[in-house]
Amino acid sequence: RLVAPAELLAYLQQVAESEGVTIEEGVLALVVRSGGGSVRDSLSLLDQLIAGSSDQTITLEGAQALLGYTPRVLLDEVVAAFASKDAPTAFRSLDSVMQSGQDPRRFVEDLLSHIRDIIVIQATGTEAHELFPGVSQGDLGMWQEQASWFSPAQLASMGREISDTLQHMSGVTAPRLQLELMVAKLLVRADASADGSAGTSV
Repeated sequence: RLVAPAELLAYLQQVAESEGVTIEEGVLALVVRSGGGSVRDSLSLLDQLIAGSSDQTITLEGAQALLGYTPRVLLDEVVAAFASKDAPTAFRSLDSVMQSGQDPRRFVEDLLSHIRDIIVIQATGTEAHELFPGVSQGDLGMWQEQASWFSPAQLASMGREISDTLQHMSGVTAPRLQLELMVAKLLVRADASADGSAGTSV
């Protein structure tokens, strides 16, 4: 059976401690997310991270790389570019994704997940920490700041655009073009929401 994220995270923390492994804040949240609630799959992923660590310390950056996630700093950079309508930065970030050899579809999945997190934080306010077990207070604070840059309508519109792009990426022969069109549309959507209100620039 699948296990609730908070319960699974606590169990993984116990396993890591029993193995004498030091884990940076936020790493286990990634493992739980990747494991989809499966204890077996989550333990397998944790074992891979432990095996890939050189000094019994698993860093968030290292876990993101080993699990194939887009670096958090890159997602933060892209969202900030959307908020400030900074097209050069948005497209440079996209170029970084392509130059690094990362799977373009994975980038879109991670961006969609990040926008979803911001939407949830915007809607729940001070109760948000209960919905993100294992996520550091620093990351939550950053996401709360990002949520203040957009109206709910803007975030919902951006989420729909990213989701639509993800649905049409299977088997495409020009993924870079798909990503560039998505970024261009998101810059426009961030500039005007359905209710006519503008987001706060950063």
